[in-house]
Amino acid sequence: MENNHLVVFNELHDQLMNYPRDTLWDTYLKIIVSEQLRKIEYSDEAFEPEKLSRQQIYAKAKNIDEKSVDSQTAKNAVKTLKLEATLEAFINDQPDCKKAFITLGYKPIIVTSASGGGSKNKTLLWMDIQTFDSEQSEQEQIDKLATVKADSDIEEDEDLSTITYERKATSDIKPSLFTKLFFRQGELKMLSFKGILLMLLLLLSFFLDILIAIYAVFVVMLMNEIPNLGLWQAFLFAILIPVAYLNWRYFFMPLYLLPYHRVIKAPMFFANVNVDNADIEMYRDKEKLNVARLTEFTAICPICSGTIILAQGRPDQKQPLVGRCKESPHAHVYSFDRMTMKGCFLGVPDYLTD
Repeated sequence: MENNHLVVFNELHDQLMNYPRDTLWDTYLKIIVSEQLRKIEYSDEAFEPEKLSRQQIYAKAKNIDEKSVDSQTAKNAVKTLKLEATLEAFINDQPDCKKAFITLGYKPIIVTSASGGGSKNKTLLWMDIQTFDSEQSEQEQIDKLATVKADSDIEEDEDLSTITYERKATSDIKPSLFTKLFFRQGELKMLSFKGILLMLLLLLSFFLDILIAIYAVFVVMLMNEIPNLGLWQAFLFAILIPVAYLNWRYFFMPLYLLPYHRVIKAPMFFANVNVDNADIEMYRDKEKLNVARLTEFTAICPICSGTIILAQGRPDQKQPLVGRCKESPHAHVYSFDRMTMKGCFLGVPDYLTD
């Protein structure tokens, strides 16, 4: 006998894996359906759902310890109505996906338990299936999305014009070998021995860039006057010019601007090769001394639920750093304020209107 739950969940899992975007809500759906498949795989009995709390889903999505997730944080991040709407839109907006479930005769749905309130009565979420009615009226879908599961589960409409950033702990950032030489536990006091040594290294690299560029330019200009100078040697000297520029542009200048901008993207040699995003923030400790630390500023895009990271403001923005959504870096752009950890939409105002 065919297991309809297994077939439907496998189809949804494959569709999600092949979906060309990677947003937080899609990640939530992947987690829920993967847990249902895992429960079915290790069970020979009738379908018994794997019920997950918001904390579990949020922790798996963020790859952090569940015990460190506050219940209110998880409630604000994992909204059941938004999750249901995302799944419904995912099925209906993709012809291949919708056609597959019509053929199967079933579609996946999100199910939640009614929480009675209190810290011990958590709302649980899981996935089930129901018969696919391709002629379901639009009004019925609207009524379903308007249903509130319980009084404690009321969810307000999200403001698309603002975001709230999160600052990752330095212990969660994977440093490079170069960073480990200077930063202790992800932080560096600028007036310490290592801090002064790093500043001297910056000055040395700056003067070396100037000397290398001047020397290379003179060699190329006077190559006809230099005896026994081969073409490959002249080419080698010419390469030194862009090398000096890259060192000045992506190593010296970011660190030079750090005391003024207070937050910069981690320059080359500072970010681990296995990390695709890292920032350096400068703050003042209790002694009013500058301290640089490795961190990462991220936010959830309210428009598409993708991950927003700090990126260069140019060429379309005036600010040095802005928050850009990974899924739509030029359309979903927000300001960045490290003091309030807030950001405002920087695109065309009418873009957020229906």
